[in-house]
Amino acid sequence: MADRWDPRPGDDAGRRPGPARWSSGSFSRGARRSGGAVAERPPAEPARPRQSGRFAVGPGYPWPLLSAVALVVVVLLAWFLQHRAGLLGLLFPVGYLVVCVLAVCAARPDGLVVPALQPPVLAFLALVVATILAGDASSTTMFALGVFAPLAQLFWWMLVALVACVLLGFLRHRDANPGFSLRTALRGGGNA
Repeated sequence: MADRWDPRPGDDAGRRPGPARWSSGSFSRGARRSGGAVAERPPAEPARPRQSGRFAVGPGYPWPLLSAVALVVVVLLAWFLQHRAGLLGLLFPVGYLVVCVLAVCAARPDGLVVPALQPPVLAFLALVVATILAGDASSTTMFALGVFAPLAQLFWWMLVALVACVLLGFLRHRDANPGFSLRTALRGGGNA
């Protein structure tokens, strides 16, 4: 069995000559052209934008993942704290604001638009799902009251969350793109 090729690392004594396929899933000695010359590797893709130091949390997650996680967390907050009053009733709007801001801080710099503009939609969907989970959807009127009454009470929190997320998204975009100017973006020139 000395003539069999052994894929395990070690000395080359007993191995057949040939490319090793285990390191990267492809031939590690480089692609060969028909003339025997080694072909040049294609240029590497540009790396995705890195998280900036200011207002950044984590390595930078894709926006669909952040939107789904934010929706689940806000639905759970709305479901647990829907009919609470006093200090517990204040936990839902504050938690909603924190979740929206964290979603913008954890997003990749190239995907900030959706997390920055999602707070009103997030509140509406969370209240719809929480009303269905709570069992308040026995009739259309009760369902509408179960969704729109808390949504009306949450209006100012949604406005504050939207303004905070848009402002934070703009600052993060400007940090990731140092030459960015709002004036040139509005005129249609530059690197916008």
